Amino acid sequence: MKYLKSGKFYLILFFTIFLLSAVSVNDRITEKDLSRQSTQLAAAESPSTAAPHASPEINREAKEAAQEPVHSEPKTETAAEAVPESGTKQAAAQENTDTVSQPQAERKIHLADRKGTKTAAAKQPAADKQVDAPVPPAAPQSNHADTDLNSYVLNVIASYPLGNYPYLLNNDYRNYNGVTENLYYQGSIIAKAHPSGNRASHCSGITFEVFFKAMQARNRKLGLPIDDFNGMSFSQLQDFQMLWYVASGNKRTSNVAAAVEKYGIGRQIHNWEEAKKGDFLDFSRSNHTGHTVVFLHWVRDNDGRIIGLHYWSSQGSTNGIDYVTEYFDFSGRGNVLSNHVYIARVLPVKQYK
Repeated sequence: MKYLKSGKFYLILFFTIFLLSAVSVNDRITEKDLSRQSTQLAAAESPSTAAPHASPEINREAKEAAQEPVHSEPKTETAAEAVPESGTKQAAAQENTDTVSQPQAERKIHLADRKGTKTAAAKQPAADKQVDAPVPPAAPQSNHADTDLNSYVLNVIASYPLGNYPYLLNNDYRNYNGVTENLYYQGSIIAKAHPSGNRASHCSGITFEVFFKAMQARNRKLGLPIDDFNGMSFSQLQDFQMLWYVASGNKRTSNVAAAVEKYGIGRQIHNWEEAKKGDFLDFSRSNHTGHTVVFLHWVRDNDGRIIGLHYWSSQGSTNGIDYVTEYFDFSGRGNVLSNHVYIARVLPVKQYK
């Protein structure tokens, strides 16, 4: 108590309070300065964050560059090259915000282009329109060309010079099928010519070759794929070929007529009087041989009775392709069996089944 009443105590107390006040003020000033300095330093180290407040012109140019049409004229300096890094980042951000409105702008451009195209086309002279003109209807040509195959067959056989195609019949079916040239159907070989290149043939092969070429010629005239024989696949045409070659069993069920009827492209002619030039015909002889030919006409006696036939084919007696006449056994002049004659006609495409 004696110490508290002395003046020295109050002097020490006053001096202590003064020091504490000074330290508190100094701390507040230092904390405020540090906060301001930190803010300035962060702004200096992050220029991209300030880019949205940079020049509006840069942002607008970047946006226009992002929306520039693909088919614009080439430039010596692209918009992307002219915009600084901060503007490029802003353009990328702006592009994301415009994904809804941009297709609308593109639709307007396309509509304008289409309108301009139509206007330009309308102003073009008539001669320039022929490229876009509709294809003339092929019906008249199709109606005229869609006949039975006979006329096409006759055109094909007329293209083979006589004496240039030797006769050859052997058992080397893997390498030779009696045709003068390789025949391709749907990209694969369906019949092989002799590997020697001698252009040899035999009756089944040469008549199949004539059928094949005639079918392609008619399809070509009708505007149809040349590898479409009533929708036959490659394997189906192979089966057709085996019937034609009499390689699928008894001749009564394996012949040219059986082939065209099975695949819906033709019919068998039973009445001999209905046979006509360009039909295909298969017959047997009494000596157990047979022949496949292109029929030309019947040979008749003085009473008009059919006693033989005149045809085109490839045979050993003429050493290849030639015209031949043979007679039926009942005439006493030949050995063709009248009860083993099969006549086939390929019908118009519109009559396919």
